[in-house]
Amino acid sequence: MRRIGVYVGVGVLTFICGVVVDGVARRLLRSDLAKVRSVSCRFEKVPRFVAVSSLIESDYHIYWYRTPKSDDLQQITLFADFRSREVTTGLFESNASTDAANVIEIGTKFDDNGHKIGKRGVTRFKGAGGVRIFWTDGDAFWSVQAPSLELAREFEQSAIVRSITTLNKRPPRTRL
Repeated sequence: MRRIGVYVGVGVLTFICGVVVDGVARRLLRSDLAKVRSVSCRFEKVPRFVAVSSLIESDYHIYWYRTPKSDDLQQITLFADFRSREVTTGLFESNASTDAANVIEIGTKFDDNGHKIGKRGVTRFKGAGGVRIFWTDGDAFWSVQAPSLELAREFEQSAIVRSITTLNKRPPRTRL
């Protein structure tokens, strides 16, 4: 009988030691994995602008973006109109003289090589309406609308906008 008691005692002691060792090992592994995850997260590239949706028509395009931390699905809007030089001029003038916004800047728009491509303006909407940067490029009218001037300028200068505007370059229209 005494042997059975010793075997049971050793078995219980072994079981308790195994549970303790298992718990300690899990905690250590969890903390090591957490360290690895936190280190790897620091090196992952988080996009500055997240595409939400777009509407592509033959005469105009609208692209909606947001920043990763924003819940506003229309935080940043990129708009393009390709109808004609007359429409582009009218859109520029209406954006530069609206009663709903104050004009901050009016000037010239240059491409990445420093060549003049059109006119550029910036308006701040009255109240908490945000900012719009707008410009012409040949027959095309472009605008970026965002909650702040800093965000609008950053988006205007982003690779996303450069890519979209470059892909949508159209040869000048000729009249027959």
